[in-house]
Amino acid sequence: MLRIIGGKYRHLLIETPNVETTRPTTDRVREALMSALGMSVIDKEVLDLFAGSGALGLEALSRGAKKATFVDMNSNAIKAIRNNIKKMKIEEEVEIYQTSHMDFLRNCHSKFGIVFLDPPYKEKAYYDEVIDYMLNNNLLEDDAIVVKEADGFFPMDN
Repeated sequence: MLRIIGGKYRHLLIETPNVETTRPTTDRVREALMSALGMSVIDKEVLDLFAGSGALGLEALSRGAKKATFVDMNSNAIKAIRNNIKKMKIEEEVEIYQTSHMDFLRNCHSKFGIVFLDPPYKEKAYYDEVIDYMLNNNLLEDDAIVVKEADGFFPMDN
């Protein structure tokens, strides 16, 4: 189990999917990330792509984001996200999609202020694919922040 680090739902335990392909962002990394983002999450629409447990989007909602969209293909991940949202009683603040990242993006008509991009580390091409598509299709706010999470051996040149 993970917990929400700060904000309105601080200390709330959240469920993680029981799948080998999901590696939840640790409490320590989420705390550092949210500290770095600071007030920039307030009133933003957040996209948690390759969401897993949804911990990043849930953390942003706890800290004042107005809406979060969660996208993951794995049914166990979607179930965990739904359970976490139900526990937090924030159903009206979220959208959940069980689909591929590109199917979601191709059908998306929203603009996002913050994007959490955490694909499987072995799928390094997804980073550029997603960012290029979002830029070319006007899916990012002018002042959007894209957070790319990767292993320590992946150059982060974008």
